[in-house]
Amino acid sequence: MSEPEVAEMKEAPAPQPTYAPAAMALGIMMLLWGITTMWIMSLAGLGVMAWSLWMWINDIRLDWKKENAGE
Repeated sequence: MSEPEVAEMKEAPAPQPTYAPAAMALGIMMLLWGITTMWIMSLAGLGVMAWSLWMWINDIRLDWKKENAGE
């Protein structure tokens, strides 16, 4: 790449920190633990997984919308 091309490139913004991946991991562990112990734990794990997936997708959607608002 030549110098003018490098100067024109924008630096990508860093994503905001989120607890969604950790919550997803917790939900998976609760689901698997519930399979071996109690079915109610599996239901709680599914609920945590659904909530964390929604939160994660919503964060990505809002970041994308904010990034493309200036165009």
